[in-house]
Amino acid sequence: MKAALTIEGVALTPRREKLLEILAASARHPSVSEIHEEVKRYFPQTSLATIYNTIELLKDTGQVLEIEFSGASNRYDGRRPRSHPHLVCLECAKIEDLDSVEAGEPLEAISAATGYEIVRHRTDYYGTCSDCQLLRDGTAGRSKLHKKSQ
Repeated sequence: MKAALTIEGVALTPRREKLLEILAASARHPSVSEIHEEVKRYFPQTSLATIYNTIELLKDTGQVLEIEFSGASNRYDGRRPRSHPHLVCLECAKIEDLDSVEAGEPLEAISAATGYEIVRHRTDYYGTCSDCQLLRDGTAGRSKLHKKSQ
């Protein structure tokens, strides 16, 4: 991510470096507001515009995957910026990478069959995570995830 921004002529300020660190380390697929809050812990004067602008540059250079949701905040994956399937909990909004499922045909086969130049794809599976099932069913105490989200 650093190299991509440098090639674009973007100065790697400490705030931007912290943002890159957060994206590269997070398996949670954070939203812009979550990234902003985390960066502000280290640099309290960081503007939301800095976060949005840097995310846009990272998206434009293919360094971050934007996971779009209708009616909810978009989330970002800096660890695996190429399209891949996700599991999305409908109760707590947790997003997890799904590595064990191959979704459909290879993009090259789809492209050859349709004449489309495929630039990205998205496959997500929606349901209820095991933490929310336990919470809903009353068979366990609150998980760390639910304590943190409240």
